[in-house]
Amino acid sequence: MRLLPALLALAASLAVAGQAAAAEPCTTKDFATAIDQSGASLRTLTLEAQPKLQERMQRYRAALNLSDTDYENVALDAIQDATLDELDQKSSALLLRVDSLGRVPEGVQPDCAKLQELHAAADELNTVIKSKSDYMLKRLDEKIAEAHRNAPPAKPVASAAPAAPSKPVQNAPQSPAPTAPKAKKSPPPEVAAKAAPAPSEGWTASTKHDDARSPPVVAMTQPNEELPFPPPAPLPPAEGGYTIDEIRDATRGFFGTVSTSLASVIEHAFKQYGRPTAYVLGIEGGGAFLAGLRFGQGNLFMRSQPGVKKVYWHGPSLGTDFGASGSRTLFLIYNMDDPAALYRNFTGIDGSAYFVGGVGLTVLKGGPVIMAPIRSGVGMRLGANVGYLGFTEKPTWNPF
Repeated sequence: MRLLPALLALAASLAVAGQAAAAEPCTTKDFATAIDQSGASLRTLTLEAQPKLQERMQRYRAALNLSDTDYENVALDAIQDATLDELDQKSSALLLRVDSLGRVPEGVQPDCAKLQELHAAADELNTVIKSKSDYMLKRLDEKIAEAHRNAPPAKPVASAAPAAPSKPVQNAPQSPAPTAPKAKKSPPPEVAAKAAPAPSEGWTASTKHDDARSPPVVAMTQPNEELPFPPPAPLPPAEGGYTIDEIRDATRGFFGTVSTSLASVIEHAFKQYGRPTAYVLGIEGGGAFLAGLRFGQGNLFMRSQPGVKKVYWHGPSLGTDFGASGSRTLFLIYNMDDPAALYRNFTGIDGSAYFVGGVGLTVLKGGPVIMAPIRSGVGMRLGANVGYLGFTEKPTWNPF
């Protein structure tokens, strides 16, 4: 009988301790730290996997004799299957969950239970990304082996027959010895010394690797702090937003040598949605090959307000936009007269993707605001980034 009260007392003390642990306060800084740690883990996984994936893709290119410019697209198409589709969907959903759990409104006491959910979701995300990396490497190895099996047999090279040794001719009639030419007078020693070439010491020149031509590291790199082609200041307000000529002038030289394709995509956006009331010009970076975060920074221009405002954005990168790191991005924004309306999540509209020659757009919607991100970059593919995009006044996820 004495044992029962002791057990009840122990249970009560454990319950009180559990409540105290659950009531342990947490701060918004704890949430920010968890987000930073998750972003750092994604970056580490991407940097570890990228060289292995690149090496496999180069071997796949050599096995099929593919071009240097398109082999990555071909390799990704070759390995895509239902398993990779499922991993992409899981990673996108987890990214959205981690991001939403990490957002604590200002002036609101954070829910500490959500902090534990945040850590769990971040751990699960890392597990999914690692699984995708391992599966992609396995699929590439299978495709390389398949390419070698299906390769046509090499044609044997016909070897030249060895020449028969020449037999000495016996009893050949002797021809009279030619008359030796008269020897020329040798020049004086001092003249010969001047004319003699200096003895050769062999090649001494060495070639140095040109770092400027080395391909940049595209995984989780920081976009340039300052845009290389700052656009002109916004013009005075006009009825109906920016004209297509104003957008063309603002982007002149910004996208490099894709002017024809860019013009077609901009015209498509104007036909579908009319004149934008604001636009953003910026540069993006993100994960390569593996799902992870894409992030960017740029300048916001508004028809209704003078000046330029720095903005930041991030969203899931699903692997299909593997070369988008460092890509130039133009956001055409509609139905927005207050910059505060930009700082929220925007959801992609399925079926809105439009792609022409290395430039593409996907339409996003957040409340009444509609935007059309127009991107250009190596490996830009149709349908990339139909998911969500979040804008902030300051960098988040610590991607830099």
